[in-house]
Amino acid sequence: MISATFKLDTDAIKQIAFFESITHAKVSDCAEIEDKLLFIVGEGNIGKAIGKNGSNVKLLEQKFNKKVEIIEFNNDPAKFVANILRPVEVKSSEIVTNGSSNVLNVIINCTRAMFPSKKVKKAKLLLKKYFPQIGEVTITT
Repeated sequence: MISATFKLDTDAIKQIAFFESITHAKVSDCAEIEDKLLFIVGEGNIGKAIGKNGSNVKLLEQKFNKKVEIIEFNNDPAKFVANILRPVEVKSSEIVTNGSSNVLNVIINCTRAMFPSKKVKKAKLLLKKYFPQIGEVTITT
């Protein structure tokens, strides 16, 4: 179960309700990031949320008139960051205690020229929101 506490505004609640009525997948969060609607779905709900051949995503993009991205939540920060960075492959990740804070070190399989900086920013933002015990996130190739 998600341990983070956060508030949703009325627009996000409406978007979640509409998303759930279309996909029948349980949504825990919705945010607008860089002109995209990002939905965080519960573990095991990603297939239901996307729909056959992406049919749900296509319908939602038409209805919201925005790109829609769906990420599957996981209680393990390492697995959650892998879901966020997908399709980029995560080689390894580990949480290291650095003094009084925890650092999540992630190594991805990606060339420097193809480094997904937008995905990295999104990963750091979401990890801070869902795992406040992690003080810092480093993602390297």
